Amino acid sequence: MKKSNLHILHSPALLAAALSFFLASCGDKPGPTPEGVSRVGVLIVAHGSESSTWNGMIKTLVQEVSGPLLQEPEIETVDVAFLTASSPSIADQMREFDAAGYDHAIIVPLFLASESSRTNNYFQYLVGVRSQAKALKQLQNEGFDIYFPQLRVNLTPSLDEGNLLKKNVLRRIEELQAGDSGEDMAVVLVGYGDQQFGNQMEVLMENIGRYLKIKTDIDTIAYAFCGDVVDYSGEPIVEVINEVFELEDEILVVPVLLGVDEMLQTNTIQAAINAITIQSKIRYQADSILPDPKVNEWLIEKVGEALDRVR
Repeated sequence: MKKSNLHILHSPALLAAALSFFLASCGDKPGPTPEGVSRVGVLIVAHGSESSTWNGMIKTLVQEVSGPLLQEPEIETVDVAFLTASSPSIADQMREFDAAGYDHAIIVPLFLASESSRTNNYFQYLVGVRSQAKALKQLQNEGFDIYFPQLRVNLTPSLDEGNLLKKNVLRRIEELQAGDSGEDMAVVLVGYGDQQFGNQMEVLMENIGRYLKIKTDIDTIAYAFCGDVVDYSGEPIVEVINEVFELEDEILVVPVLLGVDEMLQTNTIQAAINAITIQSKIRYQADSILPDPKVNEWLIEKVGEALDRVR
């Protein structure tokens, strides 16, 4: 029997000197780190994409959080690195941190899930947290630059900690709903998916779904995946939407994706919607988790917590 792609959830209910502050507020780094204070570099790591739109959204986020973070006397730089498809790489940035003589690197994994192929099989090795010889050799064979940093590495959590993702998705659903009753509506969440850690991605989507059922008047929540786990095919999305239409009259389709990548939001999700006979009953915005001021606040908070550990 063919396995259905349909997943429907059912559940119950130091204050700086005046000059330094002026410089920081202008976007420039204050004077040299005081003697005896640890020198820290912040590195925000994202997956990377062939889409300039996606990469641009990440770089904009880094620019926005740099001002507040650089007001901390220990933090000397806030940079970005990408796992794949884009530059600079993690190795590039960690070499620069060591060359600059930093004592610590606070690294923020800008990933949706703390357990995924990206975090477990790539990120943790590339930042020097894990060092299994076989895994490092495999990464080298895949073309990754391996560098063992001299400074101390401090990791922050991924985005799935707490309710940040849930509240982000809730806000975008409410915008699509536009005040209309959700009694005859359904939500289809579309995520990237993961070949090896599929269960964790399903748990992530189910947790968001349960939250939505509590916070909205929409009773039917389903999800599908759109990334390499399904070879960027829109067919699973089409199948889920058609099955959900057997239960509800109207569907809100929401991408649970970090940034906007035309390959996903347009060529996969929108194309799937275009293949549905009753498109007029589908509400969809080709948006993403970013931009979101709450993500900026979360990132600054998590770097602050890591900085407290450094201190």
